[in-house]
Amino acid sequence: MQHVYKIALILVLFLAFGGCREDEDTIVPEIQFFEPQPFSIINLPDTLDIRVNVRDDQNLTMVTLNLLDDENIPVTQVRNYYPYSTEFLLQASLVLDSELLTSGAYFIKVSAFDGYNSVSEYLQITIKEIPDQVLAFVAVTAPLSFTSGLYRLNPDYEIDSVVYINDKCELSGSNSNYGQFFFVSDQPSVMTAYDVISFDQAWEEASNPPRPLFTCLYNDKDCFFATANGDAGIIDNDGHVVLRTPSYPDKVIQCLAADENYIYAGHQSLSGEINQLTIYYRVTGAIRVQQLVSAEILGLVPLSDEILAFMLSGSDIVLLNYDPEDLEITNTLTLQGEVFRSAEKVSDAQIFILTDRCVISYYPQNEKFVDFTNQPYDFCRYEKLDDAVFLGKENKVERFGRYSGDLLNTITFDEQVLDFQIFYNR
Repeated sequence: MQHVYKIALILVLFLAFGGCREDEDTIVPEIQFFEPQPFSIINLPDTLDIRVNVRDDQNLTMVTLNLLDDENIPVTQVRNYYPYSTEFLLQASLVLDSELLTSGAYFIKVSAFDGYNSVSEYLQITIKEIPDQVLAFVAVTAPLSFTSGLYRLNPDYEIDSVVYINDKCELSGSNSNYGQFFFVSDQPSVMTAYDVISFDQAWEEASNPPRPLFTCLYNDKDCFFATANGDAGIIDNDGHVVLRTPSYPDKVIQCLAADENYIYAGHQSLSGEINQLTIYYRVTGAIRVQQLVSAEILGLVPLSDEILAFMLSGSDIVLLNYDPEDLEITNTLTLQGEVFRSAEKVSDAQIFILTDRCVISYYPQNEKFVDFTNQPYDFCRYEKLDDAVFLGKENKVERFGRYSGDLLNTITFDEQVLDFQIFYNR
């Protein structure tokens, strides 16, 4: 019995001691923001200065600082502090210069833990994203038959760097998200990426046999490629192929495009007698639908919920709108007596069509064709910020107002200009 009393006494003392420990932990840490002021507006790029006082009756074992978006997702790396004191003045400066930060509400989150209790406080601020701007232009020239020149121009169209390559240019392209310019050499093709800021080579990727030739490049937020082996894929900013569709022994891809859901490819047999429009899922590369078409596909332009295909029909260009879900034709137009060169999309409401005669502005909503120039050009690039159109031929690139059609600038080179790419800060 005496043994039972001893055990009971120990339990009573333990419970009493535990209760005392809980009584010692009734006060949670207090967090007070001094800087910035609530709902402050931060115009990027900028440095966000933060000053917060944290105090408690117990020693603070850890304090953390986070910047969260409106979906509670961290946008900067968490900062941890270990004060081991009853009061701590948190002072920090966050450099906010990422072009990935978009305008909206953000929250500074400070959390404190004293070994017993934890508490978090939030302060809302508004971030205004870095404005869109043109960083540079890159022109490709052909000084000799098997030599290419790369010219980087600043936003004022002044040449600030030149690189010469001992290869003929087969294709070129750019991706502002990657900050890279792409140069594709003649067969056997090698795709080389150049950093647009340093103009140094970033990486290179060789095409695969049996037909080692890149045939198409297409860029949105990703970089898409197609080859003479009939396959297409996506390559990341480190030069790694992250998606590739199956190849074909008897088909090549001659034109390529993509939207948020699909990759579009114009296939042609090696004999040139069989033509197909193929739609792949963008995420997996699996074929969504594939259909034989009656003529060669010259170009592809994604529109809202449709894909516009340019096809050859005798001496005419036929424009076919397809529903990508089932490849049903939703509309057909004919551009008579024109020889197709390329097409440049401004928006769903306007497309520039380059022909052997001139540059034509096409308005899909009212099916209207209007001559934009009275002479032909080799390539067209649209600059969205200034609403300008760059047209190139021979050794010149001419800049026009898209709305007015007025000639605004002429950029002259010593050699023939093959391409002209525009780089934005994102």
